[in-house]
Amino acid sequence: MNDKITKRLTQLTDIFKKIKQLDENELSHLYELVSLHNEALFIVGDLTSEALLVRDTAYAERKRIYAEIILGQTGTVAVKEATAELAIKEHRQREAEANAIYQKYRLMYDSLDHRLIDYRQKRNQLEDELKYINDKG
Repeated sequence: MNDKITKRLTQLTDIFKKIKQLDENELSHLYELVSLHNEALFIVGDLTSEALLVRDTAYAERKRIYAEIILGQTGTVAVKEATAELAIKEHRQREAEANAIYQKYRLMYDSLDHRLIDYRQKRNQLEDELKYINDKG
C-alpha cells in the first residue's frame, strides 16, 4: 500500500467511528449521518482511484518485464514464454492483490452510496412526520 491509501484509510476509520456513535432514529443524528457518509464516499472514491492506479501500474510493470524477457531470450517460443512466466510470477501476485484492493473499495463505495440513500429517505420521512405533527398542533 502507498502512503496516500494509508492516510485515507485512517480518515475513513475515524469517520466510521463517528458513524457508530450516532442513532439513526434521531433526526439530528440523521443529518450528521448523511454528512459523514458523503465524506466517506469522497474518501472511498479517492481510495478506489488510487487502488486502480496501483493495479494498472502493477499490470504495466508485469507486461514490461514479460516483453523484455521474451525479446532477450533465445530458443523456441515455448521456452521464451515459460522463462518469462516464471520471472513474472511475483508480479502477477502483486497485480492480483492490487485488483482485490480495487474491488474492495469499489464495492465499499456502492455500499456506502446505498446506505446514504437510505439515510436521506429516513431523514425526509422524519422531517415530513415532524412537519405533520407541528401543522396539526
